[in-house]
Amino acid sequence: MNPELLTKLRACCKDETAFEQLQQILSDKIQPLEQEIGRANFQVERQKALSNAIARLQETLDLETIFQATATEVRQLLAADRVGMFRFYADSGWNDGEFVSEDVAADLASAIAQKVHDHCFGEQFAVHYQRGRVQAVADIYNAGLSDCHIQILAQFQVRANLVVPLLQGHNLWGLLCIHQCRAPRQWQETEIEFVNQIADRLGVALQHAELLAELRAEIVERQQAEQRAQELNQGLQQAIVELKAVNKELEAFSYSVSHDLRAPLRSIDGFSQALLEDCLDQLDATGQDYLRRIRFASQRMGQLIDDLLTLSRVTRSEMQRESVDLSRVASRICTNLQQTHPEQQVEFVVQPGLVAQGDPRLLEVLLENLLNNAWKFTSRQLQAKIEFGAIAQENGILVYFVRDDGVGFDMVYVDKLFRPFQRLHGMNEFSGNGIGLATVQRIVHRHGGRVWAEGALARGATFYFTLFAEEVGA
Repeated sequence: MNPELLTKLRACCKDETAFEQLQQILSDKIQPLEQEIGRANFQVERQKALSNAIARLQETLDLETIFQATATEVRQLLAADRVGMFRFYADSGWNDGEFVSEDVAADLASAIAQKVHDHCFGEQFAVHYQRGRVQAVADIYNAGLSDCHIQILAQFQVRANLVVPLLQGHNLWGLLCIHQCRAPRQWQETEIEFVNQIADRLGVALQHAELLAELRAEIVERQQAEQRAQELNQGLQQAIVELKAVNKELEAFSYSVSHDLRAPLRSIDGFSQALLEDCLDQLDATGQDYLRRIRFASQRMGQLIDDLLTLSRVTRSEMQRESVDLSRVASRICTNLQQTHPEQQVEFVVQPGLVAQGDPRLLEVLLENLLNNAWKFTSRQLQAKIEFGAIAQENGILVYFVRDDGVGFDMVYVDKLFRPFQRLHGMNEFSGNGIGLATVQRIVHRHGGRVWAEGALARGATFYFTLFAEEVGA
């Protein structure tokens, strides 16, 4: 009580006994008020500390800065000997960890980076702390703690401690530890509540740090993806340059084939014909047969050159995508075949309304090859049937087909069908150079589709194709 006030009160009293009675009465009244004022001051300081913790969350996402400033404020407010943040090692089962931040009295040893192992914590206590358990121990030697727990606390000179969990979402990240080292201490409810509130704020900081780490990892991943894309783009540009160079070489080769090889072939064929016409009397039957074979071989060579050039143009030509009425194109090809070979009896069945997006010129070449093949391999039938239609798959993509009831083929050799110059029938059976189906395959691939065939000897063949890329496994 204020000494000046006591002097005034003594002057008002008749004797010392009355003064002492009055002093006791006033002391009984004033002491609760002083305690209430102390609690109010603590509440004010606590609110300041919480406000500072919230402000730090808004100002920085650096955990080290947040931890250090919070430890300093909490130690000053609680007048504790040490305040530290303990982190569990990942994948340690909450049995191992270390202090990553602290504020400690100058005469006490630091606990920073000292590895702590408690073989029973993860199994017996972690789940409880994960649910929000708080440990408030007034004296570690009189609290019924296990010997190994006391040993761990004693190495940090702890006599009393207050421990609350630090949660990163629902995961137990670590512990907020308040140590009293010089003497036992009875922790007040207001102090426990305050430390819990601080731990909640630190939990928010931990979540922010986790989100920031994920964001940084995503940024790094995107940067790496952009780098890979840039490298791929550079590689693609280089490939385009090289492809253009290859195309120029192919064009030069095609020109050479078209002009330089045709001339000697024409000479061979022409002079052979001249010999047959002008010197027929001077040649015996064997010589005449040789000349005819020479003419046939040179003409076949010329046809092979034409087919190679056609295949080359299919590969190199620029695509022009537009709507193409395949039914109309197929009907026109079938009409031309009937007019060119009226002696062959064939029933054509063309499904109407089949329209696709693609290159009109290439799609016409595709249908010409497939329908010409069907016509050729049904030529021995007295009455043949050729169909063109489409079947819708479950994924909505149309599968087009050309089907005939001709000589067919053995499925053992199906892999040879689309290879250039591969034939399943001899020249003496059916004409051709084996280039048509190779051309069909390249046209289909250029449209992003696939082509395949089914057949059986003497039971006809069906060629299927799509014009759009299909999902893997479709």
